[in-house]
Amino acid sequence: MSVLDLNSDLSIRNQWARQHINRAIRQDWNAILEHSNDKSELGSLPLIPKASELPHAPAPQKSSAPHDHGAQKPRVIKIGVIGAGAAGLFTGMVLDYLNSELKKGSIPLAFEYDIHEAAGPDRVGGRLFTYNFGGQRDTHDYYDVGAMRFPDNPVMKRTFELFGRLGMEKTDLKTNPNAPDGSLIPYYMAPSPSNTNPWCYNDITIWGASYQSVQTSAGTVDPFQVDTDKSIDPKLLKVGPDEVVKANIEPLRQALKEDAEQTPPGDKGWKMMMEYDTYSTRQFLGTGTDWYDQAHSETVLESLDFEFSPDTKWFCVLGGAQQLAKKMEERIARKPNYHNPVAAIRALDKMKVELRIEAGKRLEIRSYDAVMATTTLGCLGRMDTRQAGLRYPVKQAIRSLGYGQSCKVAIKFDHAWWIHDLKDFNIREAGLGHSDLALRTCVYPSYNIYDDKSKTAVLLCSYTWQQDSDRLGCLMSTNKDHKQKVADEQVLKELLLRDLAILHRNSQISEQDLYKIISKSYVDHHAYSWTEDANTAGAFAFFRPQQFSSMWNRVIQPSGDVIIAGEASSPHHAWVVGALESVIHGLHSWMGSNITLVPELKHARDILENAEPGNPFVGLPPYMDVNISNWHAVMGVVSRDKHLEKMGTSDKSNLLSTVLSHFDVEVLKKDISAR
Repeated sequence: MSVLDLNSDLSIRNQWARQHINRAIRQDWNAILEHSNDKSELGSLPLIPKASELPHAPAPQKSSAPHDHGAQKPRVIKIGVIGAGAAGLFTGMVLDYLNSELKKGSIPLAFEYDIHEAAGPDRVGGRLFTYNFGGQRDTHDYYDVGAMRFPDNPVMKRTFELFGRLGMEKTDLKTNPNAPDGSLIPYYMAPSPSNTNPWCYNDITIWGASYQSVQTSAGTVDPFQVDTDKSIDPKLLKVGPDEVVKANIEPLRQALKEDAEQTPPGDKGWKMMMEYDTYSTRQFLGTGTDWYDQAHSETVLESLDFEFSPDTKWFCVLGGAQQLAKKMEERIARKPNYHNPVAAIRALDKMKVELRIEAGKRLEIRSYDAVMATTTLGCLGRMDTRQAGLRYPVKQAIRSLGYGQSCKVAIKFDHAWWIHDLKDFNIREAGLGHSDLALRTCVYPSYNIYDDKSKTAVLLCSYTWQQDSDRLGCLMSTNKDHKQKVADEQVLKELLLRDLAILHRNSQISEQDLYKIISKSYVDHHAYSWTEDANTAGAFAFFRPQQFSSMWNRVIQPSGDVIIAGEASSPHHAWVVGALESVIHGLHSWMGSNITLVPELKHARDILENAEPGNPFVGLPPYMDVNISNWHAVMGVVSRDKHLEKMGTSDKSNLLSTVLSHFDVEVLKKDISAR
C-alpha cells in the first residue's frame, strides 16, 4: 500500500505525484501483458506486483557500436518544439547546454531544434505576458497579464536557479531605484500590520491589514454582517474564512501526519486522500463560485506544499515577467519561428516525426527525430494528432484535463491615487484589495510604490478566476485595435471605476468624491480574458476530481517520439517551475527509449541526471527518479511500436520482441523474484 511521509525530503505533492506515476506504470504494464494475444510472452515478462516502490525497470540494451568518439562524426538529433512559452524556450536552453557539455566531453552527438510559435514575437513567453501601456522607462506603465509573482521556496528552486543563470538579481527599488529591467524585486502579498488594505463584502467597506484586524476595526466577529439569521457558530465567525477552510481539511492533514509518525508508516491518510480525490473542494465545503471545483486532494496538497516559513519572500520581475521569456530568447542559439502554427503531428517511423505547419496559404512539412509539444493541452487538442501515436488515455487527458479561466483588467491613471489621495488610508505597501464586487480582487503593484506622484501609474484593478472571470469577461472586446477595443469596453470601464470607488471609500473621503478623483485620473485600460486567447485556450491547469490521479500520470509518459511538456505535465501546474520540470523529465525519458538506436544519447542522459547546485538544466524533478524515467522509456517504446504496427510501417511483432530489442529484462525479473 502506498503511503505519504511528512518526514521525507520530498514534498507531499511530489510524493503524491510519484505514487500516481507508479500506479499508472504498473496498471499499463500489467494490462499490456494480460491482454497480449501471444501468451508465450507471459513466461518471460513478469507482472508488476502492487507495492509502494516500482521494481527496477528493464535497462536499455548496451550497444556494440564502436566508441572511438574522436573518429566519429557527430550524430545530429533534430527536435521540433511546439510553442515558445516557458517550456519551449527552456527546451532550447537545455539542448544548448547539452551541446556545450557533450562538446567538452568529445561526445559525437549534437542537438538541433526548431521552435514553432503560432503567435508573433510580441508574445514570446506565451503566458509569460506583460502588457506595456507605453510611456517613459521610469513610469513602470505595465502589468503582468499572466504569471506575476514567484515565492522563493524549495518548490520554486529551479525557477530561481534559472533567474540566476540569466543574471536576474534580487534588489530593492527603495535602495536601487535605477535597477535594470529583469531584476527581481520584493512582491508584497499583504501590508505590514501598521498599514491597511480595503475589504468590501455585503456593501460594507472596512480597512485592515488582515481579516482579524478588520474584525478589530469593526468591533465585531461579523464585520460584514453575513450572519443575518444568526445561524453561524460564533466560533466560525471569529476565526475567519481562511481558518475555516484550514479546519475543514485538517482531518486529512492530520491523518497524513499520523501516517508519518508510525513505524512502519501507516496508510490511513493515503486511503482518505484517495477517497477525497473523487470530491471537489466545493462538494467538501458546499460553497464557492467555482474556484473550489478543483479536486479536494489538490486543495489539501497545496496547503501542505506551501506550508513554509511565514518569512518566505515573494518576488516579481521588474519590467514584467515577460522579461524572463525575453532573456531566455536572447540566450538560445536557435530563435523561435513566429507565426508558425502547427496543424498536424505525424509519427511515421522510429525517430521520425513530421510537423505540418499551416500559416494562411503557406504549407510546410518539417521532419524531426522527436517532437516536444509544449503548448497548452487545449491547443494541442485542436491539432491533427490522429497519426501522432498518442494512446487513448493520453487523448482523453488532452481533451478533458481542466484549465482554469482567468481575467485581468489594468487601468493606467495619471497618478497613483491609491498611494497619494486616500489620506490616512493611502496604500503604501502594495498588497490586495478583497471584495465580492465584480472586480473581486484588486492587486496593488509592488513596482511603483516609490514612484513620484507626478508619474503615471498602472493598477491591476481586477483579477478574477473561474465563474467570476466568465461574468466579467463577457464585457471584454476581442477587437485587436486597442483604441476600438477600449471604446467597445465602456460598460466594463464604468463598472470598474465605480467598483474602485466603492472598494476604497473610507471615513475621510466619500464614495462620490473618490469616484470623481478616479474617473478624472483615468488615462487608458487593458482587459484580457485567457479563455479568449486562441493560443492558450485557458489560463492554467486546474485539475478536477480524479484527473490528477487518473489522467495526468498518462500525459507525462512519452508517446513514442512525441513528448508532451508544459506546466500541465508537472504536479506544480500553474507555476513556471512546472514547465521547467516537465522539459527535463520529458527529454530524459525519451532519450532512454532511444539509446539502442543512438548509443550516444546515454551521455546526454547522464548529464541530465547529475544535479548541480545552481544549475537549472540538470537534475530530475523531485517527483521523478531514474527508475521511473526508465519505466517511461520502456512504455514509450511499446507505445511507438504498437503505433507503427497499426500504421503498417513496421513488421508485426509481439511485446516480448519489442522490449527485448531495446532493453535487458533480467534486472526486472531478478527484482520481482527477490520480492
